[in-house]
Amino acid sequence: MAAASILSCAVRSSRAAVRLACRQPYSTEAARSLTAVNLVETQVDWSAEVQAQPPVRVRGRDWLPGSSSQNIPEFLSPPRPGYPRVFTSEQPVDASPEECAVPARKVLEHLLDESSEGAVLFRGLPLGTPEEFSRFMASLGLKLMTYQGGSSVRNNLAESVDTASNEPPNFCIEPHNEMAYTDHFPEKISFFCLQPAARGAGGETVLTDVREVLPRLDTAVVDKFRKLGVQYFRHVPNRAPGSYTSWQEVFLTEDRSVVDGYMKENEMGYQWESDGSLSWWTTLPALRHYRGEEIWFCQPHSMNASYFKAHPDWSQYDIPDNRYPFHTYYGDGTEIPPAVLQHIRDVLWQVSVGFQMQKGDLIVLNNMYVTHARMSFTGNRKLAISLALQRD
Repeated sequence: MAAASILSCAVRSSRAAVRLACRQPYSTEAARSLTAVNLVETQVDWSAEVQAQPPVRVRGRDWLPGSSSQNIPEFLSPPRPGYPRVFTSEQPVDASPEECAVPARKVLEHLLDESSEGAVLFRGLPLGTPEEFSRFMASLGLKLMTYQGGSSVRNNLAESVDTASNEPPNFCIEPHNEMAYTDHFPEKISFFCLQPAARGAGGETVLTDVREVLPRLDTAVVDKFRKLGVQYFRHVPNRAPGSYTSWQEVFLTEDRSVVDGYMKENEMGYQWESDGSLSWWTTLPALRHYRGEEIWFCQPHSMNASYFKAHPDWSQYDIPDNRYPFHTYYGDGTEIPPAVLQHIRDVLWQVSVGFQMQKGDLIVLNNMYVTHARMSFTGNRKLAISLALQRD
């Protein structure tokens, strides 16, 4: 499909636009206005997009935890037809973010709330800045949340909008469910592409449906996690130049009492160290029940110290595992064997798909069903993220 500028999304007779269950397009009320936004589902030839570029290597890729395994696929698979579902504007529009959100909300309620879809991609909406993305998100009727307690380094860009990641571009971020290491994880996460990587320069957005993961995991591995859960252990320093992240950045405060309140409210064990650093830990289920089914929803691999041992900024350090920013154990406090972590990584990559986002692309994921990841890249690339809790 053509690049996602609004002019290039005008309907052409050759483009196949399909309407869900023969419905009318999702639209605003003013059907013929220049500000009306009519969204139609659009078929994207993902295979053709991928074939136009060099294959995306996974096995043996530098700075990707576990990539030396022979059970990891050699190359990243393209998205399948209908995954993610893609919607574009039926005609060029000059609409506000609030007007764009009206039909988008209908799409999301139908596909993510009423159905069991995991990912919806909007392409070609007239949105271009973090502020416009923020206004769009605020108009979807979602319970937006902050990243308080999160593990990554992020910068706030606008109301309820942060940078997606500040990890170095030569590092690959593993598939993970957002904030599954907490008890206040989002149900929906949205990514907005402010600046795409150049074609062929990497930075692919990776999606993994966890409903394909659980049946492929070894039964003994699953049974042990089901019985014991995962203990997430975290350690962050007091604010200092050059630190990966500090407790002030994690908890969005300079006040220790705010952190104390957070720990008590979330029933976490924690300890202030003599050097001003903070350690805390919690044990959570590895599997969750969601909409009547059991799903694999945890991060024993991507919150493990092995993540940092394959990280360009940390690989030269020789420190105890519990002094990295995070580490994982079984729920009883025993170490998770490297072979088990590798098995989880192998399976996740075996069922992952990925593609390069275009400028203005906005993808909404059901965080319970779909993990996300990012391949390394060269040059520039910038995505914004917004998080939303489950509706009551």
